[in-house]
Amino acid sequence: MSKRFETIDYGLALLLAGVAFLFYDVTLTPSLSYLSPDGNELATIPYVLGLAHMPGYPLYTWLGKIFTWLPFGDVAHRVNLMSAALGAAGVGSLYLIIKALLHPKTASPIIHRAGASLAATLFAFSPTFWSQAVIAEVYAPNIALVALTILALLHWERTRRDRDFFLFALIFGLSMGTHISNLGFAPAFALFVLLTDRTVLKRPTWWMAGIVGFSLGAAQFAWLPLKASTLNDRIMLEHAPTTLKGIYNYTLGAFPQFKFAFTLSELPDRVVVYLYLLTHQFGRLSLLVGVIGLAALLLRRSRHYYLLVGMYLVHIWFFIQYRAFDLDVFFLPAHFLWAIFLAFGIVELLGRLERITPRVTGGRPSRPSQWAIAIVTVSLALISLSGNLSTSDRSYDVSINDFYANVWEMLPSDSALLTQGGVFGYDAFYWQLVYDTRQDVLLPALPTPNPSLMDVLGRALYSTTQVIGPNRTRGPGGLPPNLVPNDLWQIPILTGAQSGTGSINPRGRLVLFQLSEIPKNLVIDEANPTIPLDLDMNDLTLLGADVDPLKVESGSRFHLTLYWRLDQPRPYQIETALDGRPIEIHDLGFGNLERYQAEVGPVLERVILEDYWLVVPSTIPEGTHELTVRIMGHEETITITELTVVDQEEAMERWLRIAGKSSSAP
Repeated sequence: MSKRFETIDYGLALLLAGVAFLFYDVTLTPSLSYLSPDGNELATIPYVLGLAHMPGYPLYTWLGKIFTWLPFGDVAHRVNLMSAALGAAGVGSLYLIIKALLHPKTASPIIHRAGASLAATLFAFSPTFWSQAVIAEVYAPNIALVALTILALLHWERTRRDRDFFLFALIFGLSMGTHISNLGFAPAFALFVLLTDRTVLKRPTWWMAGIVGFSLGAAQFAWLPLKASTLNDRIMLEHAPTTLKGIYNYTLGAFPQFKFAFTLSELPDRVVVYLYLLTHQFGRLSLLVGVIGLAALLLRRSRHYYLLVGMYLVHIWFFIQYRAFDLDVFFLPAHFLWAIFLAFGIVELLGRLERITPRVTGGRPSRPSQWAIAIVTVSLALISLSGNLSTSDRSYDVSINDFYANVWEMLPSDSALLTQGGVFGYDAFYWQLVYDTRQDVLLPALPTPNPSLMDVLGRALYSTTQVIGPNRTRGPGGLPPNLVPNDLWQIPILTGAQSGTGSINPRGRLVLFQLSEIPKNLVIDEANPTIPLDLDMNDLTLLGADVDPLKVESGSRFHLTLYWRLDQPRPYQIETALDGRPIEIHDLGFGNLERYQAEVGPVLERVILEDYWLVVPSTIPEGTHELTVRIMGHEETITITELTVVDQEEAMERWLRIAGKSSSAP
């Protein structure tokens, strides 16, 4: 880092951060989301200042708390904004890192800034990073901390002052509070210090600055035992950080079953997986340009080459051996570093083009030609932006809030709502922890992952998760198998719209079940629908439907009754849609047909009655919309009726209004 940044560099960094934030804000998830498996927990914990899942994320929690003080949106929306803001800060910092490292002889300042801007923008709008910048998650804030750590180290390289090394060490220690894997960068940092100035090893004040700075940053983990009592997840409680050993198991020793989970013979395949994820971010050409950048970095900035490549290799080595279904997000620091390599490759190629141009034109390098090259270069970022915009847009993701707003309105007084437990239960826990919503409704899994039958005795029972039978939810979020009697019936009374565009969310369908000792009247002898249809589709006939009301507020619900006749015992899935947009998919009879036939009576050649409420997404615009039903696997779509949607209340206002009914019941 040979000199300070020029004013234009700070301006460009702010501009890039501002543009990134603008797009993140436009595509931001409005509130809760299933995009991340633990995102709803991470949207809630900062507000209540509790303890998040391993390894705890203290700094993330504290920063999130600051964002919850914003005077607009709901709490989850504000925490989502933290990801957007800090993600954008990481983008601006990436530009500054690249600009600081580029060698002045490779190209003109205009080309330097164009190459750095392109690399920063490509990273900003890469699919994985963009996806994390629009939800409550640790990965976008972590990139900001990683970038700030590198900038602080480069600043110390220029000044060699102990106080600046203290600042670097402090930020490095703090960065573990957004992701503890950052500790793996320590060997690369140590090597860089040795290559920069070995004489500092002889200065006690330098040692003191580093030790005190890092210790102050790492001291944030003293938060863990103070907040261990807030844990409500079964796995987290088994490793509760209440002792020194517990703190280790909760942090550095967390999730041992995921670490180094592959044999040496499997590593080549894991490298291929990583390369696929890398090319998914920047395109296949990025491999070649990145390798050129690595060569240029080695030749022109060898000390920084060992710093960045050391960080990169340690990170890749650890996470290619990590077993996780959302592996792509763990590689974000590696993608961040690859963006630096890309920048060096881009500038190296543009520098050669800049030098060749005068030979072709027969003159000296001109400012117009440099600007032309720069403008064309930066314009390439539009490819990444346009290509990833639609898949990264989460502004329509309102399904959880719409669903639970209706759940709280429908649940009777003093009922019990069975949800998933621990980390996976915060789609429901959020409302009571943040807004004290419907405190008369008991959430048995909120205080403990192991509620008992005595906790719910005497209450009307409802659930948003399967708690009975072979499809009962298992795993970390599953409830105890003996919580309720196994002979109860799970009767669907409300289905929520899903968040996917043209697909159903893989997390599971949003359904509110009523648990009853008596089966619902699933089969009747005669159908008298208000909308007769009598449409025969092989062995299944849709006799008709009832829809009430025909005019509904967006985000609210309407009552749908479907009358079917089944001639052969085959499984069917039914899709309901508005204007061709799938709203929900369910098994015929909502999974109760087989049991009904075994315990109650025959279902074949009789009228099967599906009677439930359906949530209209708050993103559906005002107007008249066609309500259709389709049997999955059949091309034919059946039009039921036209539904009029009105929009008299903004979605956020409706959510907050219902959430604010802290102790009222219908």
